[in-house]
Amino acid sequence: MEILKKIVTNKWFILLVSVLCAAYTVCLCYIAYTVFFYEIEYVDKTKFAMIYSAVSLVTGLLFLYTRRSFITCIVSLANLAAFFPTLLLDWGNWPLLIPAAIVTLFGFFSCKMNDTIKTIFGTIFLLIYIIGGIAFFLIMNVFRVTTVDTLLTPNGGIVSESGNFRCYVLDVKNKSTGKVAVYVQPNKLDIDLGYVKLDTTIKKLVKQAIKENKDDALHYDVHWEDSKLYINGEEYFDEADFLEEDASGELTYNFTDDVWIHTYFDVDYPIFDLIDRVTNIVTEKLHSLNEENSEDPTEDGAEPSESESVSGTEDPSAA
Repeated sequence: MEILKKIVTNKWFILLVSVLCAAYTVCLCYIAYTVFFYEIEYVDKTKFAMIYSAVSLVTGLLFLYTRRSFITCIVSLANLAAFFPTLLLDWGNWPLLIPAAIVTLFGFFSCKMNDTIKTIFGTIFLLIYIIGGIAFFLIMNVFRVTTVDTLLTPNGGIVSESGNFRCYVLDVKNKSTGKVAVYVQPNKLDIDLGYVKLDTTIKKLVKQAIKENKDDALHYDVHWEDSKLYINGEEYFDEADFLEEDASGELTYNFTDDVWIHTYFDVDYPIFDLIDRVTNIVTEKLHSLNEENSEDPTEDGAEPSESESVSGTEDPSAA
């Protein structure tokens, strides 16, 4: 027992445990990454919540044990920054947010750093959370075109014969007549983590059309033939167009082209579109002005100026 007490109170052991606490920061960063690039699908939400809460509880106890370590202080500040994107992007996903929020706040308030420094950083992060939350709310709910998307294909989409791609049809309802959108997704980039699955958000819009009537979306005939996708009898997608050879000589699919969307943020932002149009117009005007200024003022066949005529004429008295 005395040996265990010496180990637990040893400063180097405490320092080692505080370094291990940084693994929770890595976990928060990975969660923020997955929230941005994947759709989180729970296989068993209750079991996931129990396991994640248990891990968070153990982490909170480790923060309490190493609260006097300067590394724990740094990790606590890093957790506040790493948790912020998840809070904004996945609001309402309580099994993921509540344990992380408790550990993040507990780690910050329990760590033994200078009171002045803690007050300064606490105020900074409080302002970041408030101002960032308000700005994100305005962008997502005021400046964004609000739509109601209804999936018209089965869950999991319509999978191609090769199994490499899937497609799905959306009935998009907006303030006007609405539209129909057909997307294609890679089918083998999902990640299965047991109690939770990470569904890829990489997708390509292959067809988009304004609805002529409310039932127009139901009349879309979407099916695969070999590696090609046909919509109402017309070809719209071919798997071979994105097949290329990598450095090792193996054939892989390339999704780095601009036609592929990699996040959920493929919505319409009218104010951003207006800014882009104004920027493009200004850029084109400046480019045309630069081209005009770069042109030679004396075109071929133009008469020389008076000074050139004088300098080019020989003095008769010099002969």
